[in-house]
Parts: sequence; structure tokens; C-alpha cells
Amino acid sequence: MRSVVIGGRTVGHAPCMVATAMSEQVDEMLRQAERAVSLGADIVELRVDKLPDQDAVCAVVEGARCPHIVACRTPRFGGFFEGSEEERIARLARAARDGATAVDIEFFTEPDLRSRLISSAREHGVPVLVGYENMEETPDRSELIDGLKQVQALGPDLIKLAVRAHSYDDLLTVLGVAREASGFLDVPFAVIALGIPGAPSRPLACILGASFTYCATEQGVIPGQLTVKETRDIITSLAEQRWTCSSKT
Repeated sequence: MRSVVIGGRTVGHAPCMVATAMSEQVDEMLRQAERAVSLGADIVELRVDKLPDQDAVCAVVEGARCPHIVACRTPRFGGFFEGSEEERIARLARAARDGATAVDIEFFTEPDLRSRLISSAREHGVPVLVGYENMEETPDRSELIDGLKQVQALGPDLIKLAVRAHSYDDLLTVLGVAREASGFLDVPFAVIALGIPGAPSRPLACILGASFTYCATEQGVIPGQLTVKETRDIITSLAEQRWTCSSKT
């Protein structure tokens, strides 16, 4: 698997913890980003959905003194941005131009707009994360595997799969996909089952081959999302036990 460098942080070796900062105010977003890093986050997802305008987005990008991924989500993808798709892509493209260390775009974005952002990011040497997401349900395993292969064909630097889990059966589907994906994806990836039944997917996918996952800075912020410390502790504990068991066989 190839690695990618985001703001000086290499993704693709040890699992990276990503925590989110989101606010309507620049100062509050920067405060959240700083706190996330202080709590152990390796990378901060800068969710610029709620910021009032492009100047505010630029101020956050310029003020964030940490590895970060800029994302702007509409309600369709669990976000808050109410502008047009053209405005959303322009917001992300400007962030790439102004120094973002990575940008995030959903696979199900209109293809021409998606390609426009990817090309713009490439022009400025900014890594691109492409996410395959379903906020309503967990599709069957074959559909998810096919979706990841379609994302891979776009040539992104990172890949994220995020689906809604309604049961532990959904969780098992997602973990099976994580295991299979580790055999064919050639870039760092995250696999996440959203919701309370999906909570174990966040650390367990990293044990099964994922390179990064998303965490909370505080407990109870998002249902099913573990804190940075909880996630890292689980991964570390399971990895150590796996090594110990292997050394005894």
C-alpha cells in the first residue's frame, strides 16, 4: 500500500486518528482543531459546512497549524452546507489553492464537478480523499466492494467508506469489507459503520487493514463515535495481543 503525507503526517503506516472541527466561527474552529491535536489526534477534519463565506474558509485553512483535511458536506451527506454544488466545489478548490493539506470529496458528487475539484487539487499538489458514503443504510457486501473499486479507479490519494449501521449484522458486513479491501486497495483507507451498532468498526477496521479512522474529542458528541484516546487504546491493545499470540504459535 502506498502512503501519503498530509501536512507532514504520513498516512499508511500506523493507524492515524482523525478528529473533526466544525463551527460557524473561525476562532472556534481553530480552537477545536488545537484541542483535537492536544488530545492526540493526528489529523483534523476541518468541516467548513457552517462557515459563512469563502473568506472564513480561507482564514481557517491559513490558521490551522496541524495536518488537516478540508470537507464541506451537504445534508445529503450528513452536513449543513446549503449553497449550490458549484459553490461547494469552489469552496473546496479555493481551500486547496490557499494551502489546505488535503481535501475531501464524495464519490456521489456530480462527476464533472468531482473531476474539477480533483484536477484543481492536483494542480496545487494537495492530496484528495474520495469517500463512498451511504447515510441511510449498509448496502450488501458486493455493492460496497464494487463501490470501493470504482473509487479506486479515480486515482485518489485516500479512500473512505462510511455507511449507516442499524444492526450488528451491518457491523459484520462492514468489517468483512474492511478485511477484503485491504487486499486490493493500494492507498490508505478508512472503513466506518456509523451509528451506535457501528462503533466497534472504528478501531477494528484499523486492525483489519484500514490506515485511519474518525474519532471524537469528547464522549457523546456523535452517537457511536469513540474518543481519540479510546480508539487508540483499543487499537494498541488488540495489536499487542495479536503480536503476543503470534509469537507463541
